[in-house]
Amino acid sequence: MEATMRVLCVEDSSAEVERIRRAFEHHAAGIEAGLEFARARTLEQARRCLDDAPGPDLLLLSLRAGDDAGLAFVSELRAGSLALTIVALTDAGDAQVAAAALAAGADDYLARHDDYVDEIPALLHKMRRQIALRSEGRALRAAAERLSRLVMASPSILYSLRLDGDSVASVWISENITRLTGFSVQEAQAPGWWQRQLDPGDREARGDWLRRLVETGVLLQEYRFRCKDGRTIWLHDELHLLRTGDGQQREAVGSWTDMTLHKQHELLRAARADMLDQVVAARPLGEILHGVAVSLESIVPQMHVSVLLLDGKTRRLEVAAAPSLPAFYNAAVHGLEIGEGQGSCGTAAARGETVVVEDVQTHPYWEQYRSIAREAGLRACWSVPFKDADGNVLGTFAAYFTEPRAPEGEELELVQEFARITGLAVQKVRAETALRQSSAVFESTRDGVIITTLEPRIVAVNPAYGEITGYTQDEVLGRNPNFVKSGRHGRQFYQTMWESLKTLGYWQGEVWNRRKNGEIYPQWLSIGTVRDERGQATHYVGVMTDLTQLRRSEQQLERLSHYDPLTDLPNRLLLQSRLEHAIEQARRHHERAAVLFVDLDRFKNVNDSFGHPAGDELLRAIAVRLRGGLRNEDTLARAGGDEFVVVLENLQSADVAASVAQKLIRLVQQPFVLSRGQEVIVSASVGVALYPDDGETVTELNQHADVALYQAKETGRGTFCFHSSALTRRVNEHLQLEMRLRRAVERGELLLHYQPLVSLQPRQPVRAEALLRWQPPDEGMVSPARFIPLAEEAGLVVPIDDWVLREACRQARIWVDAGLNFGGVSVNLSTLHFRQAGLVGEVADVLATTGLPARYLEIEITESALMEGVEQAVQTLEALRSLGVGVAVDDFGTGYSSLAYLKRLPLDKLKIDQSFVRGLPQDANDRAIVTATIAMANSLGFSTVAEGVETEAQRDMLRALGCAAYQGYLFSRPLTSAEFTQQAWLCPAA
Repeated sequence: MEATMRVLCVEDSSAEVERIRRAFEHHAAGIEAGLEFARARTLEQARRCLDDAPGPDLLLLSLRAGDDAGLAFVSELRAGSLALTIVALTDAGDAQVAAAALAAGADDYLARHDDYVDEIPALLHKMRRQIALRSEGRALRAAAERLSRLVMASPSILYSLRLDGDSVASVWISENITRLTGFSVQEAQAPGWWQRQLDPGDREARGDWLRRLVETGVLLQEYRFRCKDGRTIWLHDELHLLRTGDGQQREAVGSWTDMTLHKQHELLRAARADMLDQVVAARPLGEILHGVAVSLESIVPQMHVSVLLLDGKTRRLEVAAAPSLPAFYNAAVHGLEIGEGQGSCGTAAARGETVVVEDVQTHPYWEQYRSIAREAGLRACWSVPFKDADGNVLGTFAAYFTEPRAPEGEELELVQEFARITGLAVQKVRAETALRQSSAVFESTRDGVIITTLEPRIVAVNPAYGEITGYTQDEVLGRNPNFVKSGRHGRQFYQTMWESLKTLGYWQGEVWNRRKNGEIYPQWLSIGTVRDERGQATHYVGVMTDLTQLRRSEQQLERLSHYDPLTDLPNRLLLQSRLEHAIEQARRHHERAAVLFVDLDRFKNVNDSFGHPAGDELLRAIAVRLRGGLRNEDTLARAGGDEFVVVLENLQSADVAASVAQKLIRLVQQPFVLSRGQEVIVSASVGVALYPDDGETVTELNQHADVALYQAKETGRGTFCFHSSALTRRVNEHLQLEMRLRRAVERGELLLHYQPLVSLQPRQPVRAEALLRWQPPDEGMVSPARFIPLAEEAGLVVPIDDWVLREACRQARIWVDAGLNFGGVSVNLSTLHFRQAGLVGEVADVLATTGLPARYLEIEITESALMEGVEQAVQTLEALRSLGVGVAVDDFGTGYSSLAYLKRLPLDKLKIDQSFVRGLPQDANDRAIVTATIAMANSLGFSTVAEGVETEAQRDMLRALGCAAYQGYLFSRPLTSAEFTQQAWLCPAA
C-alpha cells in the first residue's frame, strides 16, 4: 500500500495555486492512500508547515528573478536532515533562476509556460519513487546505527577527510581517537592537528602522500605520531579516496591502527576477494586465545597461560588452575614489565629468546613471590616469544605449570605450538581490522558496488546500488547481473566487455541499464577482476556511477547553447543552421526564401521607464505573439536585445514576405498589459531580404536584411522595407560618415559658431547661442542636420556635448573679461546628456575650470526631453538653477508638453520654434499659437525668445505681442568667435 503523498505549494497567487492543486488531484487518482495538498503564502508559513508532523513529501516553491530569500530558503532546507523533495516554480525561459535553484539544492524545477501543469504526472512518478526509497532509508539508518556501534567497539580509529589541494580538513573521526592518542574528537578535528603531531621527516613527506592518494585512490602509510601525553607511537594509516557527487575525488575515508608493536608487519590482503564473508565484529585478544586454547585442556589440565605484549600489557588464560593461582597471577605476572630485572621473561622476550625455569621456587627472580608460588603449587615456567611473518617479536607466550606436570619434553613443544597459534591470532585480529575498514568504504561510497562470482552470480551489493537501481540486496543476491539489461546494447557489446575482462582483467565504459521501476538510465561502469594470493581469478567487482543527472545537465546546456533563455526562441547559432537549411531547400526546389529582421522601435524607453524586468516580460510577450502569427515551418529567432529574425521557406513570390511583414507589424502594435498592470504600446520596423534576389549566402541575406531594416527606421518606423542596391550604397555611405565623425572628435575638427540673441530694448547685453559645426579638412562644411542625428545613434553625443559646453564657457569668459556688452552664452544639451546622473556636477566643474560666472551660462533643453521624465527633470533643473545657471526650453511647441507639468518646471525662458514664426504675420494659426505662447509665458513668469526671425514684419508682430528677444538671419547669421567679437553691438555700453 502506498504512503499518503503530501504536497506543500508556496505561492502568493491564489489562481495559480488552484490550477496546480487541480492538476495534482487529477493525476493522483492512482495513489491508493491519497494525496494531501496544502498551501503557504509566505516563507514563514512554509516553515511552520514543515515543522508540523508529518511533514510534506514535496515542496513546490515559487521563485522569480531577484528572489534571494527564496534561494536562501532552499539552501537552508537542503542543509537540514529533512527527507524532502524540492521543486522550484520559475517563469518560462528564466534559466538563470532555475540554475540558481538547482545550485542551492533543489531537486528539479518547473517552468511556468502555458501548459506546464501537464508535467505534473512525471513529477508524481518521481515522488512515488522517493517515498519507496524513504521506507528503505529507515532500514539503512538502522544499519548505520549498528555500524556506529561497531565503530565504537573497534580497536581502530575510523575517520573521513576532505581534501583541497595540499590542505587536509577532518570531517569526522570516531571517538576511539581519545583511547589511542589522548586527544578529544574536537581537538582531532582542528585544522593542522594531524600535521603538527608528525615527526619532522614525515611532515615534509606529507605532500607526496597526498599526491599518491589522489593518483592511486588508496594510501597505505606507516609513520610515527606524537600522542597528547608525549608518547610516540607507530600508526598504520589506510586511506581510500571517494568520488563526490560531481565526480571530483576530494573526499576520503580511512582508519588508523596502532602498529607500535609490529610496525613492519604487512596486513593480510588475500581476504579481499571474499571480504564480506570475512568481516566479523572486533573481539578482545583474550577471547581469540581462549578459543584456540580450549583444546589443550585435556592435555595439560593444570596450566595457566598468559600473553605478554611488548607494550607491557598482559592477557591471561586459565585452563585449569589451582585455587590460589589467580592470586599469584595478580601479584607476580601482572607486574611484569619489559626490561624489569636481570634475566626476566620480559627482557628475554624483547631479545626473542626462549626462557625455561624448571623450578620457580628456587629461581632468584621469583624470590619475592616464593610463598605465593609454593601456596599455588607452581613448579615450572616456560616463556616463548611469538613473532610475525617477518620475524619481528610481537610478545611473549608464558605458561605456568602446577603438579602433576606433563611428561618431560612435551611441555616445551606445547608451549611453542601455542605461541605460534597465538601469533597467528594476533595477525588475524589485525586482518579483521583491515577488513572492517574495507567494509566501511564499501558501505559508505556513493557509487554502486556489485561483487559477483566468475559465473557470474551476484554475491554482494552495497547500499548505493539499491539507491541507484531500486533493487534491495535480497532481490539481487544469486542472480545474474544481466537481469537489468536495457536492450539498447547488442550481443557484440557484451562480447567485447567479457573479452576485455578475460584478457586484461578489467573493463570500463558507459552502459544503459533498467531500474526496478522500468526507467532506462545511463551509468559509467568499471569492472575489475579480483585474484587470490596465487593470482587466480575469484570474483568480479563492478563500480557504477549514475549518469542521469549529468545527462540532464548536458541536455540543459545543449538547449541553452541553441535557444535564447529569455524567450525560449532559437538563438543566433541555431538561426544560422535553420537559414542554411532554408537556402539549401530553396536552391534544390527552385523556390524563394526570405529573411525578416524585426526590430522594436524605441524599446529602450520601456526599460528606462518601467525597469528591465518589465522589458524582459514585454520581450517574452512579443515572442509569443509573433510565434502565433507564423506557420509551424517558419523559424522565429531572437538575435539579441529587442531584435527578432524570421526565416520564411517555400515562398512563391515577394508579396508573401510583404504580407507577413505587415502582419507582424500589426501584431506588435497591439497594446500589451504587463503583470503589474502597465499598458505598453510599441511599434516595430522590418527589413526584408529575399533569396536568391538579394543574396545566396547566409551572410549576404543577413547583411541586406539589416540594411533594409535601417531604411525602414529612417522612413519613419512602424513600417517595412525590401532591400535594394541603392539602399546598400546609402548605408555604406552612412557607415563611412560615422567613422569620419569618430575621427573628427579625436582630431579636433569640430568648432563652434555663435548666433546672437538680441533685445530691441536699448543697452540690453547681447547673448549668443553656441551652434556646433563640423569642418573636415579640404572639404566643405557638413550639415548639422546630417551629423548630429548620426552622433546620437553612434553614442558620440555625450562626449560632443561635453566638449561644446567647455568650449562655449571658455569663449564666454574671454568676452566677459574683454568688457564687451555680452550677456552670456546658451548651450544645447541632448536628451541623453540631460539624463546623465552627473550632469549638475559636470556643469559645476566646467564653471569652476573656466572661471565663468554661472549667470553667464544658459542651458537649453528640448521640450520632449523634459516630458519623458518630468520628476527627474524637475530635480535636475532645480539643481542647475541652484548653481545660478539659466534654463530655457528649446523648440517650444513641438513636444506636446502638458501645461500641468509645464507650470511645475523651474524655467527661465521659452524659445518659440521657428516653424511657428515662419508663418507670421499672414498665417492665422501660427499667429494664434505664438500669441498664446507669449501670453502663457508671461503669466508663468518666463521670458520668450523667437527663433528664425528673418523679416521685419515678423519682428514687428512679435514685438507687438510682447516677445522679449529675437534670433534669426534678420539680425545675424551664425558667426565664428572672431567674427562675433568684431560686431558693433558688442561695444561696451557707455
